[in-house]
Amino acid sequence: MTGQLELLWTGLINTFDPLNFAMILIGLMIGVLAGALPGITMLNAIVLVLPFTYLMGIVPSLLLMIGIYCGGIFGGSITGILFNIPGDPMNVPTTWEGYKLNKKGFVSKALGMAIMTSALGGFFSALIMTLASPPFARIALSFSTCEYFSVVFLGLASVVVIGTRSLGSALISLSIGIFLGTIGMDDIYGIPRFAFGSRIMETGINFITVLIGLFAIGEVLDQLSLQGKESGELTARLRPKTELPRFGEIWALRSTILRGLGVGVIIGAIPGAGATVASFVSYGVEKQFSKHPEKFGTGCWEGLVASETAINGSTGGAMIPLLTLGIPGSGATAVMLGAFLLHGVQPGPLLFTKTPESVYTIFVGMLICNLIMILTGLITARFFSELMRVPENILGAFIITFCLIGAFALRNDMADVWFMAIFGILGYFMRRYGLPIPPLILGVILGPLAESYFLTTMIGEANNIWVFFRRPVSASLLILSLAIFIWPLMSSFWKKRK
Repeated sequence: MTGQLELLWTGLINTFDPLNFAMILIGLMIGVLAGALPGITMLNAIVLVLPFTYLMGIVPSLLLMIGIYCGGIFGGSITGILFNIPGDPMNVPTTWEGYKLNKKGFVSKALGMAIMTSALGGFFSALIMTLASPPFARIALSFSTCEYFSVVFLGLASVVVIGTRSLGSALISLSIGIFLGTIGMDDIYGIPRFAFGSRIMETGINFITVLIGLFAIGEVLDQLSLQGKESGELTARLRPKTELPRFGEIWALRSTILRGLGVGVIIGAIPGAGATVASFVSYGVEKQFSKHPEKFGTGCWEGLVASETAINGSTGGAMIPLLTLGIPGSGATAVMLGAFLLHGVQPGPLLFTKTPESVYTIFVGMLICNLIMILTGLITARFFSELMRVPENILGAFIITFCLIGAFALRNDMADVWFMAIFGILGYFMRRYGLPIPPLILGVILGPLAESYFLTTMIGEANNIWVFFRRPVSASLLILSLAIFIWPLMSSFWKKRK
Protein backbone atom coordinates (compact mmCIF):
# COMPACT_ATOMS: atom_id res chain seq x y z
CA MET A 1 0.00 0.00 0.00
CA THR A 2 2.87 2.39 0.83
CA GLY A 3 4.49 1.73 -2.53
CA GLN A 4 1.19 2.32 -4.30
CA LEU A 5 0.70 5.65 -2.49
CA GLU A 6 4.21 6.71 -3.49
CA LEU A 7 3.48 5.85 -7.12
CA LEU A 8 0.21 7.79 -6.96
CA TRP A 9 2.07 10.82 -5.60
CA THR A 10 4.63 10.50 -8.41
CA GLY A 11 1.77 10.21 -10.89
CA LEU A 12 0.14 13.33 -9.46
CA ILE A 13 3.37 15.32 -9.87
CA ASN A 14 3.85 14.03 -13.43
CA THR A 15 0.24 14.84 -14.33
CA PHE A 16 0.76 18.51 -13.51
CA ASP A 17 3.79 18.67 -15.77
CA PRO A 18 2.91 21.51 -18.20
CA LEU A 19 2.86 19.26 -21.28
CA ASN A 20 0.84 16.46 -19.64
CA PHE A 21 -1.70 18.83 -18.10
CA ALA A 22 -2.04 20.73 -21.39
CA MET A 23 -2.76 17.45 -23.19
CA ILE A 24 -5.59 16.70 -20.74
CA LEU A 25 -7.16 20.12 -21.30
CA ILE A 26 -6.79 19.98 -25.08
CA GLY A 27 -8.11 16.43 -25.19
CA LEU A 28 -11.17 17.33 -23.13
CA MET A 29 -12.02 20.29 -25.36
CA ILE A 30 -11.55 18.26 -28.54
CA GLY A 31 -13.53 15.34 -27.12
CA VAL A 32 -16.54 17.34 -25.95
CA LEU A 33 -16.69 19.27 -29.23
CA ALA A 34 -16.25 16.12 -31.34
CA GLY A 35 -18.96 14.29 -29.41
CA ALA A 36 -21.35 17.21 -29.73
CA LEU A 37 -20.82 18.20 -33.35
CA PRO A 38 -22.91 16.23 -35.88
CA GLY A 39 -20.95 13.91 -38.12
CA ILE A 40 -17.98 13.69 -35.75
CA THR A 41 -17.68 11.16 -32.96
CA MET A 42 -15.31 10.66 -30.06
CA LEU A 43 -13.71 7.69 -31.81
CA ASN A 44 -13.16 9.72 -34.98
CA ALA A 45 -11.39 12.41 -32.96
CA ILE A 46 -9.07 9.88 -31.29
CA VAL A 47 -8.26 8.32 -34.65
CA LEU A 48 -7.54 11.72 -36.19
CA VAL A 49 -5.05 12.78 -33.49
CA LEU A 50 -3.27 9.40 -33.41
CA PRO A 51 -0.76 10.10 -36.23
CA PHE A 52 0.18 13.41 -34.60
CA THR A 53 1.26 11.71 -31.35
CA TYR A 54 4.52 10.64 -33.02
CA LEU A 55 6.11 13.86 -31.76
CA MET A 56 5.19 13.17 -28.12
CA GLY A 57 6.04 10.52 -25.57
CA ILE A 58 3.64 7.73 -24.68
CA VAL A 59 2.34 9.41 -21.47
CA PRO A 60 1.24 12.76 -23.00
CA SER A 61 -0.13 10.86 -26.01
CA LEU A 62 -2.28 8.65 -23.77
CA LEU A 63 -3.42 11.60 -21.66
CA LEU A 64 -4.50 13.43 -24.82
CA MET A 65 -6.52 10.41 -25.95
CA ILE A 66 -7.98 9.85 -22.47
CA GLY A 67 -9.14 13.47 -22.46
CA ILE A 68 -10.84 12.97 -25.82
CA TYR A 69 -12.27 9.64 -24.62
CA CYS A 70 -13.87 11.03 -21.45
CA GLY A 71 -14.99 14.31 -23.01
CA GLY A 72 -16.30 12.73 -26.21
CA ILE A 73 -18.41 10.16 -24.41
CA PHE A 74 -20.21 13.00 -22.63
CA GLY A 75 -20.29 15.43 -25.59
CA GLY A 76 -22.96 13.54 -27.50
CA SER A 77 -25.38 14.10 -24.64
CA ILE A 78 -25.46 17.85 -25.37
CA THR A 79 -27.05 17.45 -28.81
CA GLY A 80 -29.27 14.68 -27.48
CA ILE A 81 -30.73 16.87 -24.75
CA LEU A 82 -30.94 20.06 -26.82
CA PHE A 83 -32.01 18.83 -30.25
CA ASN A 84 -32.98 15.16 -29.90
CA ILE A 85 -29.90 14.24 -31.96
CA PRO A 86 -27.66 11.75 -30.11
CA GLY A 87 -24.01 12.39 -30.91
CA ASP A 88 -23.29 8.66 -30.74
CA PRO A 89 -25.35 5.45 -30.34
CA MET A 90 -24.31 5.34 -26.69
CA ASN A 91 -26.21 8.61 -26.11
CA VAL A 92 -29.56 7.29 -27.33
CA PRO A 93 -30.95 6.44 -23.84
CA THR A 94 -29.85 9.89 -22.66
CA THR A 95 -31.75 11.41 -25.58
CA TRP A 96 -34.93 9.48 -24.72
CA GLU A 97 -35.15 11.17 -21.33
CA GLY A 98 -33.10 14.35 -21.79
CA TYR A 99 -35.05 15.74 -24.73
CA LYS A 100 -38.37 15.08 -22.97
CA LEU A 101 -37.03 16.96 -19.94
CA ASN A 102 -36.04 19.75 -22.31
CA LYS A 103 -39.59 19.94 -23.66
CA LYS A 104 -40.87 20.12 -20.08
CA GLY A 105 -38.72 23.18 -19.42
CA PHE A 106 -35.86 21.48 -17.51
CA VAL A 107 -33.16 21.88 -20.19
CA SER A 108 -30.70 23.72 -17.91
CA LYS A 109 -31.10 21.23 -15.11
CA ALA A 110 -30.91 18.24 -17.51
CA LEU A 111 -27.61 19.49 -18.94
CA GLY A 112 -26.22 20.04 -15.44
CA MET A 113 -27.35 16.61 -14.26
CA ALA A 114 -25.77 14.96 -17.33
CA ILE A 115 -22.46 16.76 -16.74
CA MET A 116 -22.31 15.95 -13.02
CA THR A 117 -23.30 12.27 -13.27
CA SER A 118 -20.93 11.74 -16.22
CA ALA A 119 -18.08 13.21 -14.16
CA LEU A 120 -19.00 11.09 -11.13
CA GLY A 121 -19.22 7.91 -13.21
CA GLY A 122 -15.89 8.60 -14.90
CA PHE A 123 -14.12 9.59 -11.65
CA PHE A 124 -15.18 6.54 -9.64
CA SER A 125 -14.54 4.16 -12.55
CA ALA A 126 -11.02 5.62 -12.81
CA LEU A 127 -10.63 5.09 -9.06
CA ILE A 128 -11.74 1.46 -9.46
CA MET A 129 -9.29 1.12 -12.36
CA THR A 130 -6.48 2.47 -10.15
CA LEU A 131 -7.20 -0.02 -7.36
CA ALA A 132 -8.10 -3.06 -9.49
CA SER A 133 -5.47 -2.88 -12.24
CA PRO A 134 -2.31 -3.72 -10.20
CA PRO A 135 -3.70 -6.96 -8.63
CA PHE A 136 -5.23 -7.88 -11.98
CA ALA A 137 -1.81 -7.35 -13.58
CA ARG A 138 -0.13 -9.60 -10.99
CA ILE A 139 -2.58 -12.36 -11.85
CA ALA A 140 -1.94 -11.76 -15.55
CA LEU A 141 1.82 -12.30 -15.02
CA SER A 142 1.07 -16.01 -14.58
CA PHE A 143 -0.58 -16.13 -18.02
CA SER A 144 1.17 -17.90 -20.88
CA THR A 145 0.48 -17.50 -24.60
CA CYS A 146 -2.22 -20.13 -24.09
CA GLU A 147 -4.21 -17.88 -21.71
CA TYR A 148 -3.57 -14.83 -23.86
CA PHE A 149 -5.07 -16.57 -26.88
CA SER A 150 -8.14 -17.49 -24.84
CA VAL A 151 -8.53 -13.90 -23.63
CA VAL A 152 -8.27 -12.56 -27.20
CA PHE A 153 -10.72 -15.21 -28.40
CA LEU A 154 -13.14 -14.10 -25.69
CA GLY A 155 -12.82 -10.55 -27.00
CA LEU A 156 -13.63 -11.71 -30.52
CA ALA A 157 -16.60 -13.71 -29.27
CA SER A 158 -17.93 -10.82 -27.20
CA VAL A 159 -17.92 -8.32 -30.02
CA VAL A 160 -19.84 -10.70 -32.26
CA VAL A 161 -22.79 -10.97 -29.91
CA ILE A 162 -22.90 -7.92 -27.64
CA GLY A 163 -24.33 -4.77 -29.14
CA THR A 164 -25.25 -6.20 -32.57
CA ARG A 165 -28.71 -7.11 -33.78
CA SER A 166 -27.71 -9.72 -36.35
CA LEU A 167 -25.26 -12.48 -35.50
CA GLY A 168 -24.74 -13.24 -39.19
CA SER A 169 -23.81 -9.67 -40.14
CA ALA A 170 -21.48 -9.39 -37.13
CA LEU A 171 -19.72 -12.63 -38.13
CA ILE A 172 -19.30 -11.39 -41.70
CA SER A 173 -17.83 -8.10 -40.48
CA LEU A 174 -15.54 -9.85 -38.01
CA SER A 175 -14.32 -12.29 -40.68
CA ILE A 176 -13.49 -9.42 -43.04
CA GLY A 177 -11.48 -7.77 -40.29
CA ILE A 178 -9.55 -10.96 -39.45
CA PHE A 179 -8.79 -11.49 -43.14
CA LEU A 180 -7.46 -7.94 -43.51
CA GLY A 181 -5.19 -8.60 -40.54
CA THR A 182 -3.58 -11.56 -42.34
CA ILE A 183 -2.46 -9.52 -45.37
CA GLY A 184 1.29 -8.92 -45.44
CA MET A 185 4.33 -10.66 -43.99
CA ASP A 186 3.67 -13.44 -41.50
CA ASP A 187 5.29 -12.62 -38.14
CA ILE A 188 6.10 -16.22 -37.21
CA TYR A 189 7.39 -17.74 -40.47
CA GLY A 190 8.26 -14.59 -42.47
CA ILE A 191 6.15 -15.60 -45.50
CA PRO A 192 4.13 -13.02 -47.47
CA ARG A 193 0.40 -13.75 -47.59
CA PHE A 194 -2.22 -12.38 -50.01
CA ALA A 195 0.38 -9.97 -51.41
CA PHE A 196 0.01 -11.13 -55.04
CA GLY A 197 3.57 -10.08 -55.80
CA SER A 198 3.02 -6.47 -54.71
CA ARG A 199 5.59 -4.91 -52.40
CA ILE A 200 2.96 -2.52 -51.09
CA MET A 201 0.76 -5.44 -50.02
CA GLU A 202 3.73 -7.26 -48.46
CA THR A 203 4.05 -4.50 -45.87
CA GLY A 204 0.44 -5.14 -44.84
CA ILE A 205 -2.49 -2.80 -44.31
CA ASN A 206 -1.93 -0.46 -41.40
CA PHE A 207 -4.87 -0.79 -39.01
CA ILE A 208 -4.75 2.97 -38.37
CA THR A 209 -5.54 3.46 -42.06
CA VAL A 210 -8.51 1.12 -41.69
CA LEU A 211 -9.73 3.06 -38.65
CA ILE A 212 -9.48 6.45 -40.33
CA GLY A 213 -11.19 5.22 -43.48
CA LEU A 214 -14.06 3.31 -41.90
CA PHE A 215 -14.92 5.79 -39.16
CA ALA A 216 -13.91 9.26 -40.30
CA ILE A 217 -14.25 9.15 -44.11
CA GLY A 218 -17.18 6.73 -44.03
CA GLU A 219 -19.05 8.87 -41.50
CA VAL A 220 -18.49 12.08 -43.49
CA LEU A 221 -19.71 10.46 -46.71
CA ASP A 222 -22.76 9.12 -44.91
CA GLN A 223 -23.60 12.48 -43.33
CA LEU A 224 -23.16 14.41 -46.58
CA SER A 225 -25.47 11.98 -48.37
CA LEU A 226 -28.31 12.69 -45.95
CA GLN A 227 -30.61 15.64 -46.52
CA GLY A 228 -33.30 17.52 -44.64
CA LYS A 229 -31.49 17.96 -41.33
CA GLU A 230 -32.85 20.70 -39.10
CA SER A 231 -30.24 20.80 -36.38
CA GLY A 232 -28.68 24.05 -37.62
CA GLU A 233 -32.02 25.89 -37.55
CA LEU A 234 -32.74 24.72 -34.03
CA THR A 235 -29.30 25.68 -32.84
CA ALA A 236 -29.50 29.20 -34.15
CA ARG A 237 -32.51 29.93 -31.97
CA LEU A 238 -31.21 28.42 -28.76
CA ARG A 239 -28.78 29.81 -26.19
CA PRO A 240 -28.51 27.01 -23.62
CA LYS A 241 -27.43 27.60 -20.06
CA THR A 242 -26.50 25.00 -17.51
CA GLU A 243 -27.63 24.52 -13.91
CA LEU A 244 -25.57 22.07 -11.88
CA PRO A 245 -27.62 19.92 -9.47
CA ARG A 246 -27.44 20.46 -5.73
CA PHE A 247 -25.92 17.86 -3.39
CA GLY A 248 -29.35 16.82 -2.12
CA GLU A 249 -30.53 16.07 -5.67
CA ILE A 250 -27.46 13.93 -6.34
CA TRP A 251 -27.85 12.13 -2.99
CA ALA A 252 -31.47 11.30 -3.77
CA LEU A 253 -30.27 9.46 -6.89
CA ARG A 254 -27.36 7.67 -5.19
CA SER A 255 -28.75 4.17 -5.78
CA THR A 256 -29.20 4.89 -9.49
CA ILE A 257 -25.65 6.25 -9.70
CA LEU A 258 -24.18 3.19 -7.95
CA ARG A 259 -26.06 0.77 -10.21
CA GLY A 260 -25.02 2.71 -13.30
CA LEU A 261 -21.41 2.76 -12.13
CA GLY A 262 -21.41 -0.99 -11.50
CA VAL A 263 -22.93 -1.80 -14.87
CA GLY A 264 -20.57 0.59 -16.65
CA VAL A 265 -17.37 -0.77 -15.07
CA ILE A 266 -18.30 -4.44 -15.51
CA ILE A 267 -19.47 -4.15 -19.11
CA GLY A 268 -16.66 -1.75 -19.96
CA ALA A 269 -14.13 -4.38 -18.86
CA ILE A 270 -15.58 -6.94 -21.32
CA PRO A 271 -13.46 -6.75 -24.49
CA GLY A 272 -15.57 -5.46 -27.36
CA ALA A 273 -18.58 -4.35 -25.33
CA GLY A 274 -18.00 -0.64 -24.70
CA ALA A 275 -20.10 2.32 -23.65
CA THR A 276 -23.04 1.69 -25.98
CA VAL A 277 -23.81 -1.66 -24.38
CA ALA A 278 -23.27 -0.22 -20.90
CA SER A 279 -25.67 2.65 -21.60
CA PHE A 280 -28.55 0.48 -22.82
CA VAL A 281 -28.05 -2.21 -20.16
CA SER A 282 -27.90 0.37 -17.36
CA TYR A 283 -31.06 2.04 -18.66
CA GLY A 284 -32.84 -1.33 -18.75
CA VAL A 285 -31.61 -2.34 -15.30
CA GLU A 286 -32.77 0.95 -13.80
CA LYS A 287 -36.18 0.53 -15.40
CA GLN A 288 -36.47 -2.89 -13.75
CA PHE A 289 -35.52 -1.47 -10.33
CA SER A 290 -37.78 1.57 -10.63
CA LYS A 291 -41.04 1.71 -8.68
CA HIS A 292 -42.57 3.68 -11.56
CA PRO A 293 -41.24 2.13 -14.80
CA GLU A 294 -44.08 3.74 -16.74
CA LYS A 295 -42.32 7.11 -16.34
CA PHE A 296 -39.35 6.00 -18.43
CA GLY A 297 -39.45 7.58 -21.87
CA THR A 298 -41.47 10.57 -20.67
CA GLY A 299 -38.64 12.59 -19.07
CA CYS A 300 -37.40 10.49 -16.14
CA TRP A 301 -34.39 11.66 -14.12
CA GLU A 302 -33.44 8.09 -13.17
CA GLY A 303 -33.19 7.08 -16.83
CA LEU A 304 -30.99 10.06 -17.68
CA VAL A 305 -28.70 9.50 -14.68
CA ALA A 306 -28.42 5.73 -15.21
CA SER A 307 -27.38 6.18 -18.83
CA GLU A 308 -24.87 8.98 -18.23
CA THR A 309 -23.24 7.30 -15.23
CA ALA A 310 -22.81 4.02 -17.09
CA ILE A 311 -21.42 5.68 -20.23
CA ASN A 312 -18.52 7.36 -18.42
CA GLY A 313 -18.32 4.50 -15.92
CA SER A 314 -17.34 2.24 -18.80
CA THR A 315 -14.19 4.28 -19.50
CA GLY A 316 -12.29 3.07 -16.44
CA GLY A 317 -13.53 -0.49 -16.97
CA ALA A 318 -12.38 -0.50 -20.60
CA MET A 319 -8.89 0.66 -19.59
CA ILE A 320 -8.34 -2.29 -17.22
CA PRO A 321 -7.96 -5.03 -19.90
CA LEU A 322 -5.98 -2.63 -22.10
CA LEU A 323 -3.35 -1.86 -19.45
CA THR A 324 -3.18 -5.30 -17.82
CA LEU A 325 -3.63 -7.64 -20.80
CA GLY A 326 -3.07 -5.49 -23.87
CA ILE A 327 -6.64 -6.24 -24.98
CA PRO A 328 -8.83 -3.24 -25.89
CA GLY A 329 -12.13 -3.08 -24.04
CA SER A 330 -13.72 -0.68 -26.55
CA GLY A 331 -13.16 0.99 -29.91
CA ALA A 332 -11.46 3.96 -28.26
CA THR A 333 -9.07 1.79 -26.25
CA ALA A 334 -8.33 -0.13 -29.46
CA VAL A 335 -6.96 3.12 -30.89
CA MET A 336 -5.04 3.70 -27.64
CA LEU A 337 -3.51 0.26 -28.14
CA GLY A 338 -2.33 1.58 -31.49
CA ALA A 339 -0.69 4.52 -29.71
CA PHE A 340 1.18 2.11 -27.42
CA LEU A 341 2.39 0.07 -30.39
CA LEU A 342 3.40 3.16 -32.39
CA HIS A 343 5.71 4.14 -29.51
CA GLY A 344 7.13 0.63 -29.22
CA VAL A 345 5.39 -0.12 -25.91
CA GLN A 346 3.46 -3.36 -25.40
CA PRO A 347 0.70 -2.91 -22.78
CA GLY A 348 0.30 -5.78 -20.38
CA PRO A 349 1.37 -6.95 -16.93
CA LEU A 350 5.04 -6.13 -17.58
CA LEU A 351 4.04 -2.49 -18.00
CA PHE A 352 3.38 -2.35 -14.23
CA THR A 353 6.86 -3.65 -13.40
CA LYS A 354 8.95 -1.86 -16.04
CA THR A 355 7.35 1.61 -16.09
CA PRO A 356 5.02 1.91 -13.07
CA GLU A 357 5.44 5.70 -12.95
CA SER A 358 3.92 6.05 -16.43
CA VAL A 359 1.01 3.78 -15.51
CA TYR A 360 0.17 5.73 -12.37
CA THR A 361 0.48 9.01 -14.25
CA ILE A 362 -2.24 7.68 -16.57
CA PHE A 363 -4.32 6.69 -13.51
CA VAL A 364 -4.09 10.11 -11.87
CA GLY A 365 -4.54 11.88 -15.20
CA MET A 366 -7.83 10.08 -15.78
CA LEU A 367 -9.05 11.00 -12.29
CA ILE A 368 -8.22 14.68 -12.82
CA CYS A 369 -9.64 14.58 -16.33
CA ASN A 370 -13.10 13.65 -15.06
CA LEU A 371 -13.05 16.48 -12.52
CA ILE A 372 -12.04 19.09 -15.09
CA MET A 373 -14.74 17.76 -17.41
CA ILE A 374 -17.37 19.55 -15.28
CA LEU A 375 -15.93 22.94 -16.24
CA THR A 376 -15.38 21.89 -19.84
CA GLY A 377 -18.96 20.67 -20.16
CA LEU A 378 -20.33 23.90 -18.74
CA ILE A 379 -18.41 26.02 -21.24
CA THR A 380 -19.26 23.82 -24.21
CA ALA A 381 -22.97 23.56 -23.42
CA ARG A 382 -23.24 27.34 -23.06
CA PHE A 383 -21.61 28.24 -26.37
CA PHE A 384 -22.46 25.16 -28.40
CA SER A 385 -25.12 26.85 -30.51
CA GLU A 386 -22.49 29.03 -32.20
CA LEU A 387 -20.44 25.98 -33.24
CA MET A 388 -23.44 24.35 -34.87
CA ARG A 389 -23.64 27.17 -37.40
CA VAL A 390 -20.74 25.75 -39.42
CA PRO A 391 -22.20 24.37 -42.69
CA GLU A 392 -21.93 20.61 -42.93
CA ASN A 393 -20.19 20.65 -46.33
CA ILE A 394 -17.41 22.90 -44.99
CA LEU A 395 -17.06 20.75 -41.88
CA GLY A 396 -16.90 17.59 -43.98
CA ALA A 397 -14.24 19.04 -46.30
CA PHE A 398 -12.10 19.99 -43.29
CA ILE A 399 -12.37 16.48 -41.82
CA ILE A 400 -11.43 14.77 -45.11
CA THR A 401 -8.40 17.06 -45.53
CA PHE A 402 -7.31 16.30 -41.99
CA CYS A 403 -7.69 12.56 -42.65
CA LEU A 404 -5.55 12.75 -45.82
CA ILE A 405 -2.75 14.46 -43.92
CA GLY A 406 -2.99 11.99 -41.03
CA ALA A 407 -2.98 8.91 -43.29
CA PHE A 408 0.06 10.12 -45.24
CA ALA A 409 1.88 10.94 -41.99
CA LEU A 410 1.67 7.30 -40.85
CA ARG A 411 4.48 6.05 -43.10
CA ASN A 412 4.96 8.90 -45.62
CA ASP A 413 3.43 6.57 -48.19
CA MET A 414 0.66 7.46 -50.66
CA ALA A 415 -0.47 3.82 -50.52
CA ASP A 416 -1.90 4.48 -47.06
CA VAL A 417 -3.92 7.39 -48.47
CA TRP A 418 -5.39 5.15 -51.18
CA PHE A 419 -6.15 2.43 -48.65
CA MET A 420 -7.85 5.02 -46.45
CA ALA A 421 -10.02 6.14 -49.37
CA ILE A 422 -10.97 2.54 -50.17
CA PHE A 423 -11.95 1.80 -46.58
CA GLY A 424 -13.84 5.10 -46.41
CA ILE A 425 -16.03 3.97 -49.32
CA LEU A 426 -16.38 0.55 -47.68
CA GLY A 427 -17.42 2.21 -44.42
CA TYR A 428 -20.07 4.23 -46.25
CA PHE A 429 -21.65 1.14 -47.80
CA MET A 430 -21.42 -0.79 -44.52
CA ARG A 431 -23.48 1.94 -42.88
CA ARG A 432 -25.95 1.95 -45.75
CA TYR A 433 -26.54 -1.79 -45.66
CA GLY A 434 -26.47 -2.21 -41.89
CA LEU A 435 -23.20 -4.15 -41.65
CA PRO A 436 -21.65 -3.38 -38.22
CA ILE A 437 -18.23 -1.73 -38.26
CA PRO A 438 -16.90 -2.41 -34.69
CA PRO A 439 -16.51 -6.19 -35.30
CA LEU A 440 -14.39 -5.45 -38.38
CA ILE A 441 -12.16 -3.04 -36.46
CA LEU A 442 -11.55 -5.41 -33.58
CA GLY A 443 -11.04 -8.25 -36.09
CA VAL A 444 -8.23 -6.26 -37.71
CA ILE A 445 -6.62 -5.59 -34.32
CA LEU A 446 -7.33 -8.78 -32.38
CA GLY A 447 -7.05 -11.20 -35.32
CA PRO A 448 -3.24 -10.94 -35.69
CA LEU A 449 -2.85 -11.14 -31.88
CA ALA A 450 -4.93 -14.31 -31.73
CA GLU A 451 -2.95 -15.85 -34.61
CA SER A 452 0.39 -14.98 -33.02
CA TYR A 453 -0.54 -16.42 -29.61
CA PHE A 454 -2.07 -19.52 -31.18
CA LEU A 455 0.93 -20.32 -33.39
CA THR A 456 3.41 -19.62 -30.57
CA THR A 457 1.53 -22.03 -28.32
CA MET A 458 1.39 -24.68 -31.03
CA ILE A 459 5.14 -24.43 -31.64
CA GLY A 460 5.89 -24.79 -27.92
CA GLU A 461 3.44 -27.68 -27.41
CA ALA A 462 4.23 -29.74 -30.53
CA ASN A 463 0.89 -28.88 -32.17
CA ASN A 464 -1.12 -30.35 -29.30
CA ILE A 465 -4.34 -28.32 -29.43
CA TRP A 466 -5.67 -29.84 -26.21
CA VAL A 467 -3.24 -27.71 -24.21
CA PHE A 468 -5.83 -24.93 -24.34
CA PHE A 469 -8.25 -27.13 -22.38
CA ARG A 470 -5.71 -28.56 -19.91
CA ARG A 471 -5.02 -25.20 -18.29
CA PRO A 472 -7.93 -24.13 -16.04
CA VAL A 473 -7.98 -20.40 -16.91
CA SER A 474 -7.68 -21.03 -20.63
CA ALA A 475 -10.35 -23.74 -20.59
CA SER A 476 -12.78 -21.53 -18.63
CA LEU A 477 -12.34 -18.62 -21.03
CA LEU A 478 -12.79 -20.81 -24.11
CA ILE A 479 -15.92 -22.42 -22.68
CA LEU A 480 -17.30 -18.96 -21.88
CA SER A 481 -16.51 -17.84 -25.45
CA LEU A 482 -18.31 -20.84 -26.92
CA ALA A 483 -21.29 -20.17 -24.66
CA ILE A 484 -21.43 -16.58 -25.94
CA PHE A 485 -21.50 -17.90 -29.50
CA ILE A 486 -24.13 -20.57 -28.83
CA TRP A 487 -26.49 -18.60 -26.58
CA PRO A 488 -28.06 -16.40 -29.30
CA LEU A 489 -28.64 -19.45 -31.49
CA MET A 490 -30.29 -21.34 -28.62
CA SER A 491 -32.44 -18.34 -27.70
CA SER A 492 -33.61 -17.99 -31.30
CA PHE A 493 -34.36 -21.71 -31.48
CA TRP A 494 -36.50 -21.70 -28.31
CA LYS A 495 -38.39 -18.60 -29.45
CA LYS A 496 -39.30 -20.35 -32.68
CA ARG A 497 -40.40 -23.45 -30.77
CA LYS A 498 -42.68 -21.36 -28.56
